[in-house]
Order: sequence, then C-alpha cells, then structure tokens
Amino acid sequence: AITAAPAPAAAPSDYALPSTVTPAVTAPVPGVGAAAASVAPLLPPPKERSLQDDNDSGGEVYSSSDEQKVLVEYPVVHDFTYTERPVPVFVMLPLDVVTRDGKLQHVRALEVSLKTLKKIGVEGVMIDVWWGIVERQGPRRYDWAAYRQIMTMVKEAGLKLNAVMSFHACGANVGDVYEVKLPQWVREAAVVDPDLFFTDQYGYRNPECISLWADHAMTLQGRTPLQVYRDFMESFRDAFKGDLASTLTEVSVGCGPCGELRYPAYPENKISPNSSQWQFPGIGEFQCYDQRALGNLARAGSEAGHIEWGGAGPHDAGGYNNLPHETGFFSAHQGSWDSEYGHFFLSWYSGELVAHGDRMLQCARGVFDGTGVQLAIKCAGVHWWYNSRSHAAELTAGYFNTRSGDKVPERDGYEPIVEICRVHGARLNFTCTEMRDVEHPWFSRCGPEGLLRQIRAAAARHGVKVAGENALCRFDEDAYDKIITNCRGEGKDSELWIKGALLPPMASFTFLRLSKELFEDANFNSFVHFVRRMANETGIGVPNREIVEASAVLKELSGSLSLADMRTETSSGFIATQLSDL
Repeated sequence: AITAAPAPAAAPSDYALPSTVTPAVTAPVPGVGAAAASVAPLLPPPKERSLQDDNDSGGEVYSSSDEQKVLVEYPVVHDFTYTERPVPVFVMLPLDVVTRDGKLQHVRALEVSLKTLKKIGVEGVMIDVWWGIVERQGPRRYDWAAYRQIMTMVKEAGLKLNAVMSFHACGANVGDVYEVKLPQWVREAAVVDPDLFFTDQYGYRNPECISLWADHAMTLQGRTPLQVYRDFMESFRDAFKGDLASTLTEVSVGCGPCGELRYPAYPENKISPNSSQWQFPGIGEFQCYDQRALGNLARAGSEAGHIEWGGAGPHDAGGYNNLPHETGFFSAHQGSWDSEYGHFFLSWYSGELVAHGDRMLQCARGVFDGTGVQLAIKCAGVHWWYNSRSHAAELTAGYFNTRSGDKVPERDGYEPIVEICRVHGARLNFTCTEMRDVEHPWFSRCGPEGLLRQIRAAAARHGVKVAGENALCRFDEDAYDKIITNCRGEGKDSELWIKGALLPPMASFTFLRLSKELFEDANFNSFVHFVRRMANETGIGVPNREIVEASAVLKELSGSLSLADMRTETSSGFIATQLSDL
C-alpha cells in the first residue's frame, strides 16, 4: 500500500493555495513564436512535495501502511507540441450503458456504434464509472464485469477510453435522465452520521456526493471517504492494468456533484422538475451548514480574530432562486461580498474547495503515478451572472471570482484550481465549448464565452492543458462552428500563449453524448462533417495533412451502415431506456 497525506492547511490569513516558485520551461512548437529556435525543451529538476496529514485524528489518510510516499510537484512547463496534431474528438457514452445491477445493456447497439465512431474519425470514448454500481454490494466488493466488457469492445474497435471516477450520484443535474444513487452502505452510514452530506441553510442534506468536510472522517465502516476513493481507484487500476496508457489513456477524478470540483449549490430534480430546489437562473445557495463545516468555519473565524464571523454562512445571501439584486450579499453596489467579512467568508469557502481538489488529486496520483495514464479534473461552467459584478452563482458554487468592488480587488477564482492541476500534472476539463453569450436571456447576465476564455488563459499561463466539452447535446452548425473555433485556438505565437494573451488550442474535445438521436439522418451527417472539420481545421502546421471530406466518409459507410438499421438496433436502448426511467 502507498501512503500519502494531504498538504498542510493554509495560514489563517491566506486560504488560497500558496504559489510555488519554480522556473517556467517552454517546449515550443517548431516554427511557432519568436523563441521557438532558442528555447530547448529541458525540464528543471522536479521539486519534492512533502505531504503531511492535517486531519484532526493525526492518523494516516490514504493507507494503514507505515510507508510514506513523497509526491513530486510538477514544474510549470509550457509544452505546445500537442498542437502539431489535430484536436482529437471523444464521445461520451450513455449514462445507462451499465445498469444499476452491473449489467452491460444494448450490447449490439454499443458494438456497432463504437465501430462506426472509429470509421468516421473519432479518437475514443469517455465513460462514467459509477461508484454506486461498482461497489453496490458492500465495502471493497467491486464488480468490474460490465466495464471489462466495454474495455474489450473499445479495444476491438480501435478506440481509446477515458474513464471518469464518478463518486457522485446521477439524477440531479442538467442532462441527468437516469438515476444512480450512492452505494446503499454509504447511504446507511449517512443515516448514522447525517453530516456526511452537504447541508444548506434550511437543513436539507444533499445525497448527491459526500461533503468535502468529511474527507477525513472515519465514518464509512472504519475508513475515511478519501481511503474509500483510493481503494476504489486501486481496484480499478488493478482490474485494467493491461490496458493502462494503451487503451485507457485518461482518468478524470470526480471531486463533487456531476463529477465537478464545486459545491452542490444549484441542485435540480430532473425526475420531478416541479420539486427542484433550484431553477435557472437562480443564484444557488452556500452549502456549509453540516456540523463539520460549521466547526471549520468557527475555527477560521477565531483565527482571523473575528469569532462573530464563524457562526454560520452569510445571513443575507437569499435562497436558491433569488436574483443577485434581491439579496444584500450579492448586490452589485454595497453588497456584503464587497466587504472585509465577505472577503473572509468567500476566501474560506473557496479555499476549502481547492484544498479538497488538491487532496483528491494527491489520492489519485498515489494510485496512478507511473502507469502512463493522464489525470484530469473537471470544473463547472457556471456562466449565469458571470457578466455581473458579484458573479453570484459562481460564488455559491465555490469559485471566488468577482469583479473589482469598492473594497475588494478583482479576483480570479479559477487560478487556484489551475494551480493544483499544474502541481499534480493534471488536465482541466471544462464545458460551455459550444455556447455563445447571445444565446441566453439578457437579464441573467450569462457569459460562457468570457468564462471559458478566463479559464483557458489561466491554464495557459500555468502550462495546464484544457479539454473541452459541450454543455448541452446539440447537432446544429452554430454549435459545431463555435466548438471548432474554440478548439483551434488563436494564432501561432507560443510567447503570447504563455502570457495568456492568446489562447492555445485545446488538448481534446468530448461530445455529449452517444444517443439514438445521434444516428438520425441529419444529425449523423452533421456530426460526421464536424469530426472531419476537426481533423482538417485544427492543429498547427500539421505536416502533409490528408484532407478527408465528410462526403467521402459517408460514401464509404453507405455500403456497410444503414442509419435506419442503427436506429432500429438502438430503439430499445440509450435515450429510449433512459426516458423509461422517469
């Protein structure tokens, strides 16, 4: 077993991840930028990062072993060699491809779909590996049978596989038309320890994922959540050790609701929409009212010299469906966010989220280091109210990202998250790639374009690669055009990329998602054109690029593929089955 413990808590007066002084190194693209010929792609000596345990009990976090592993902190490396290749396209598999009792369904439809995706030029697929399915039978009783079948099918189709460690429940987010709960034994533990779940100001406990303040709580039958996550990932690694870095190329570590590093500030009930606590464009709510969170906040307030700040969250932050101007906290002018107290609370709240992401990546690195598998985490695209002063919806989700106020300076809430990705050599997956600001209601101040740009610029400065996703399943040309524009990046000057002045190309793009609708005549034709355009129009200076038109691909497929047959094959599967769940 490997032991690694989380980094020390930040000083009371500074809740952001401390900056690390390491030399920046650039591996430029040949012929890209003025410095291309003079900068050699040499790495500085890696910096060892001592991982100390900061849990109250003083016990080991990741293992009962006495062995201590010191992880190496990755330096800032601006490696743009990946831009020489077209941006690869992945496709997300259906939510219900594995049933709640661990059976692979729609086998024939999936097999034909995978082979078809390969023929049209798709690089690979992404899949949710549901904790609630794999470990449903009890602690450490892992059922990988269905996922092994999928791995075999993906390999036979000649595709790559990206796996999401989905330590959350399914059914409470946009696009969730299938329900997967957390394992029964975890839900039973939450009956004994209700503070295992995030809690809002009204006492509602959200069962979608475990509270980050319980990371070190020895509450899951003798293990902490971090130990449970580590054991799950170790079992996954061992089950697929022959496919690591060959077929299985990336593991995305679920860090919260919807697999994203955020708080469950805007829960939706997709099965019963009328009972949803949140509806767009509500600002959401702070999720810091379980007893562990309140105890942590009380300590932070005391250490800051303001005991009165540590009693609870803001009293004037409104509810899930309020708008910013309806609250005292989020008001553009003289709102409490723009005060000494507001700065304290938001720094604490966002800092706790960043620290959780750091712990999760440390945990994953202890499992996958040396396997050749790329690690990643995902941020949420909270784009509503982005073009307002307080960025209210982002604040409740845990991103302290605001414009300059009267007392509080402008704050980049995503830079600390990019920094932990850099420290652990992880990619950052982000959504909204297909969105335009003008597609949203003007009164909700949506800014998906500015949000995506801000995150990509921060990632470029830190040498972190960004992978894109579409937030909503769309087949229209406007969406495809926007995706291609974003994936292609801006210019060819690596020096401007390093500064974040221009945006480098994306590392990959994942289309959500494989469905029966994808194989409708018009949708499939437009998707094939999109995949071919990605191959033909992205990548900087691809030598001897072979331009393959979509019409040629469709013509080649016409002899072996009938879309009508595909629809018949999938008529009892994918979306049809998901909707039957409702």
